[in-house]
Amino acid sequence: MKKRHFEKSLLRGLLCGLFWLGLWVAAAALIGRDVVLPMPHKVLFRLAELARTADFWMACLRSLGGVFLGFAIGVTAGTLAAVASHRFSAVSALLTPALATVKATPVASFIILLLFLVDRNAVPPVAASLMVIPVVFSHVKNALSSLPKDLGEVCEVYHFSRKKKLRYFYFPHVMPHVRAACRSAIGLSWKAGIAAEVICTPRGTIGTNLYYAKNYLATEDMLAWTVTVVLLSFVIEKAVIRLLFLHRGEEESA
Repeated sequence: MKKRHFEKSLLRGLLCGLFWLGLWVAAAALIGRDVVLPMPHKVLFRLAELARTADFWMACLRSLGGVFLGFAIGVTAGTLAAVASHRFSAVSALLTPALATVKATPVASFIILLLFLVDRNAVPPVAASLMVIPVVFSHVKNALSSLPKDLGEVCEVYHFSRKKKLRYFYFPHVMPHVRAACRSAIGLSWKAGIAAEVICTPRGTIGTNLYYAKNYLATEDMLAWTVTVVLLSFVIEKAVIRLLFLHRGEEESA
């Protein structure tokens, strides 16, 4: 049954991919100008050429490193802010509207503002973290607000130590919310990081290569880098989800 379901899902995915690929071919043939929209095979050939260079992989690593740094900072800061807001109402009153504003403001506005405040190489990680903090904050704060009071009373009756409370009371209830926040935030942080690179052009990154490809009307290069962004987005989302669920499995087995 599982094998049949997998085969059906794979076939459906292939058919959808062929549909959009056919639409791309039809649009490229109708336009008839590679500078506007090249054929898919030309973009793939260009991507293969780029992938044979060390600069391509270094650009990918720099972009991934910046985004993961911002993601880690965002998860940490969002979690700490949620804990502080849960414990102190004054902190909640200060942070909640500020983070709601961050969540509602277009990322491009923050990127432009950050260019005046920090070095351009630091803008992508900071922009990525700003997209993560409100998501993690809201999930963790909701988790802490919905802690089961009866279990908390049991911990008090049996005089659980702080370490035991964290392990058996807080972590089992809060961690699923942290995982959900990470699943939602990783894609946002990746897009924000790449957008920041396009605007502030730090040396040797994916976004910078996209920017220069646009300036020189190198459409094949621009689409090849765009395909790279999409593929890496898919890979990192799957990797983060797999790590989160692997960690959960280890916790449950322990």
